[in-house]
Amino acid sequence: MSVPLYEESIALTDATAAAGVDFSLLGGGAIFLHCPQAIADGPYRELADLDGITTRSSTAALAEVLERRGYEPDGRFNAMHGERRMIFTGPRGKLDVFVDVFEMCHTIDLRDRVGIEPRTLPVADLLLTKLQIVELNEKDARDAAALLREHELGSGPGDHVDVDYLNGLVGSDWGLWRTLTGTLATLAELEPDVADRAGELREAFEAAPKSRGWKLRARVGERKRWYELPEEVG
Repeated sequence: MSVPLYEESIALTDATAAAGVDFSLLGGGAIFLHCPQAIADGPYRELADLDGITTRSSTAALAEVLERRGYEPDGRFNAMHGERRMIFTGPRGKLDVFVDVFEMCHTIDLRDRVGIEPRTLPVADLLLTKLQIVELNEKDARDAAALLREHELGSGPGDHVDVDYLNGLVGSDWGLWRTLTGTLATLAELEPDVADRAGELREAFEAAPKSRGWKLRARVGERKRWYELPEEVG
């Protein structure tokens, strides 16, 4: 593990909390904080950078906290995309900050999820950011597996995967449902030791109540693409 980046993830969230700034970690830094067993004998991968999410009302205050910590903004990128994403480079590496929404293969509104837990998004959201990847690679599969390995499926707030919350998302969005159920099937093949838990979650998504909009989109199915490719976003 990049120890300086791991230490910075903790120090950065402490600094933003002290300043009253809405900010939560996601990505590898957040998963390492949530999965102590995954790093107990040495982490399964390096931290190349840090990822976080803030709310639009906190972007200016966050930039001030980051400046005090020695971060420099990517002026051109932030000028073009700052309403939804910002990039900073600090003494210990790069920080990628989403604003209100997480955009990759799917666009997921997380503004109300920021600050629910200290330092990171809740486990369900961390898992969601990995499962929404249509073409799951080894790194993201291992991240998702680490979360499922160390967290039970549950309901409501707590250090578990909030299935009711995720059911509400997939039950109103056929595209997200299609990606998550498919990715869980792939994950079960790549990481057999979490296959049972991945299967339980997939069954929960299958059984979740579906909205009228979900059912209408389901009629179109895969004849129309239901996801974006990361390079097409932003």
